[in-house]
Amino acid sequence: GNNMLVLLSVIVIAAALAGLLVPRLTLRGMGLRRLLPGHGTVGEPMRIRYRIHRRSSRGLPAFAVGVEEALQGVPVEVLQQAWVLHVAAGDTVHGDLELVPMARGRIELTGARLATGFPFGLRRSRRAAGERREVVVHPRAERLSMRMLHAVRGVGHEGPRSGRQRGQSDEWFATRPARPGDRLRDIAWRISAHRDELIAVERAQAQLPRVRVVLDLRRATVELDGADHQANRAMEEDAITLCASLLHAAHDAGDEVGLVIAGLPGVHEPRRGTLHLERMLTTLALLDLDAERSAHARLSKDRSGAVVVQPDRIRPVPGLGDAMHLSARVWRAGRHQTGEQVSAA
Repeated sequence: GNNMLVLLSVIVIAAALAGLLVPRLTLRGMGLRRLLPGHGTVGEPMRIRYRIHRRSSRGLPAFAVGVEEALQGVPVEVLQQAWVLHVAAGDTVHGDLELVPMARGRIELTGARLATGFPFGLRRSRRAAGERREVVVHPRAERLSMRMLHAVRGVGHEGPRSGRQRGQSDEWFATRPARPGDRLRDIAWRISAHRDELIAVERAQAQLPRVRVVLDLRRATVELDGADHQANRAMEEDAITLCASLLHAAHDAGDEVGLVIAGLPGVHEPRRGTLHLERMLTTLALLDLDAERSAHARLSKDRSGAVVVQPDRIRPVPGLGDAMHLSARVWRAGRHQTGEQVSAA
């Protein structure tokens, strides 16, 4: 008469053993690889993709496998955890971790673990599968007003108008003997009149507008004109955001743009290119505002126009008396007063 009770006891014990052992067995032979983005941006969703695979074509399939990631560094808001439904033997699947960085800097991924509680969730088994990695978070780039964009482009035209290579602009580069196919407007008639041959004019390559964005951080945080340390630090972060917005705007307009950080290390000569923009934004992202400041500004001697960004109020920078000056506090206050919508550039 106790056969049914014994049978139920055996079933319960077998289910408990299966719930404890199966999760551990299904994670054996599973590997994980992170597919990281090039960078993140403050306030914008970022995806970290995980490539989960089974090395062997034999063994138990895994179900309901999640990725537990240890995140350090800047604060983030996790929108979606990485999770996959099924990993068969010898199969490869992908899961995405979606998060939003809330500040510039580094996101440190100190360790990833595969975890599953299948089939009954009695015990959640974990397996370490990811090495230490990091992702740089760039400052937010906000959309600037058309008035400011036109002003910045006007500053960039203060540089030289012709380059140092042959091109198709209207500026003079050199002279040479005329060749078949030269246009009449390219003939140097006055020079040719004193010689026995026609002399043609070589044109110079058109010079793009050159803009240097100078971030003035020569004064320490406690020396700014804010209400307290927190307000001063917020103004410095607004200045970094304004610099990133100016760099994006000049790059999108096709100008040569550079970055100079006065008071802290960081100099990038004006150039073009996406990689150059990435380097400048990375420099802004990794600025340590608690580091010791220098009272000197390391400025190059080229003739490119300059835009000086200062956190609280305008102060003259030696050697940049004719530059365009912007205050991050005034810029941020103007955006709040006009009710403009702040969006990523």
